[in-house]
Amino acid sequence: MLSASNDQQPDHDHWMQLMMQAERCLPPVLPDEEDLPLTSTGASDPDGSRTIEDIVSVLPLPSQRVGRVTQWAVGVTTAPRRAATLLPCLQSLIAAGWAEPHLFIDGAVDLPAPYTELPRTYRQPAIGARQSYYLAVVELLQRHPEADAVMLVQDDAYWPGSLPVREYLEQALWPGDVPGLVSGWCCTDDTCDVAGWHHRKTPWKFGAVVFIFSRDAAERFVHDSAMKTACDSRTDNPSGGLSMLIGDWAARCEVPVYFPTPSLVQHLGDVSTIWEHSRAVGVRRASRFLGDEVLESRPP
Repeated sequence: MLSASNDQQPDHDHWMQLMMQAERCLPPVLPDEEDLPLTSTGASDPDGSRTIEDIVSVLPLPSQRVGRVTQWAVGVTTAPRRAATLLPCLQSLIAAGWAEPHLFIDGAVDLPAPYTELPRTYRQPAIGARQSYYLAVVELLQRHPEADAVMLVQDDAYWPGSLPVREYLEQALWPGDVPGLVSGWCCTDDTCDVAGWHHRKTPWKFGAVVFIFSRDAAERFVHDSAMKTACDSRTDNPSGGLSMLIGDWAARCEVPVYFPTPSLVQHLGDVSTIWEHSRAVGVRRASRFLGDEVLESRPP
């Protein structure tokens, strides 16, 4: 067993060994989390007539904004899962306004039949979450030199597809006075009492479910030497810890991080009374989800 005494600070290599051992030993599903296949792929809102005003009524636009987003580069990172979540992720993302996301496939993943024609990049053999994420940002920047925003979505994100989320974000971005990094996800621990866009004062920790980089932030991310080292494909580099890695980078480089309450997305699993397919518990769950709150404020 790897351990560190109280009077000895482990060096970087020792921490890497500890993290890699944890990745091998920790269960892929938490003890109180169901590991069951998803059985539903449709939202519970047959109306489909929602407007930006419906979103603003529960998630006000930032009081201070800078710049404008008109061009997007959007990717979805996916890897093998015991219970596939890619289908509802893509269905909801496309319904929310992004018609042709680029798939970054790390390992052997069966693509859902409706989406086999989406643009995609295969990595086989798999290289790991950190490495795949970093290369996805690089590729999106190169493929979309016109993009104002680079958005990466993990394959267990569920969007409120009946809402015009893309149109809303094109009005909301960028919060604050400098374009930076925006999370579309807000877990239970980060949820604020007041609805709106909030500036993260401490390094981001919980979840890289959806990150939206300004183009400048994405360029800084891929050219950061420490990030390159942390995300290279050496066999002694861990795969996990992505959200804290990004949070530490943003804090170190003074890139502002904003997030919404309620969350724009939900983790896929049975946590919502209205949206039937989220799969998360504890800090991996959004206690307030935009889709729920819009429907509750104005039922179909």
